[in-house]
Amino acid sequence: MCFFNFMLIDPITLSAFSLAVVLLALTPGPDLFLIVGRGLAQGRSAAIYTALGFFLAGTVQVPLLALGLATLISENPFLFDLIRYAGGAYLIWRGAKMVFGPVPDPSGEGYAVVSRGEALREGFVASLVNPKGHAFMLAFLPQFVDPTAGSVAFQFVILGLVMRAVALVVEVTLATFSGTIGAVLRRSRRARIMLERTAGLLIVAIGVRLLLLEPPEPRGVQ
Repeated sequence: MCFFNFMLIDPITLSAFSLAVVLLALTPGPDLFLIVGRGLAQGRSAAIYTALGFFLAGTVQVPLLALGLATLISENPFLFDLIRYAGGAYLIWRGAKMVFGPVPDPSGEGYAVVSRGEALREGFVASLVNPKGHAFMLAFLPQFVDPTAGSVAFQFVILGLVMRAVALVVEVTLATFSGTIGAVLRRSRRARIMLERTAGLLIVAIGVRLLLLEPPEPRGVQ
């Protein structure tokens, strides 16, 4: 019976939660821009593996949230800065390589400048090192948790995994769509170079955004 405690999150709440996640996933933001930019510039495979990187980051973020470590990260200025500076520097470096590096000719529709492993890693890093993502989950998930229904930590885990799974479906759809459009656009060498540079600039912008995030104020500071 305990195994089915996840059903304590009633179907209506779960449906409303899933719909909210879909709308959030479609809202313009760093994740969406990175996936679409990758799809247009480097193909479906690169974009899809970037989305998978986001999902894998979620499998780390959700247990952190349930254990309370996400709260520690979001409220500790030193950890906040450490994560955002490391992640921001990595993304700026990767984006700069796309902006200033060579743009090879594609050998086919599915060709990607980056390997699947690189796209997966960059999606993972971009999501995991975003402290605001942890803070958002801390603000969003509790709205759908019922403390009287059982383990709050367990409900956090279930909702967090559902959130990442629903977001993955939306992101893979966007990756496929943008990759298909990109395959047509990249037939032109000029368009291919422009798309590659634009995707690189988007990654640099995401990195800069991380560096410019304001650290949270410690508790007790008004």
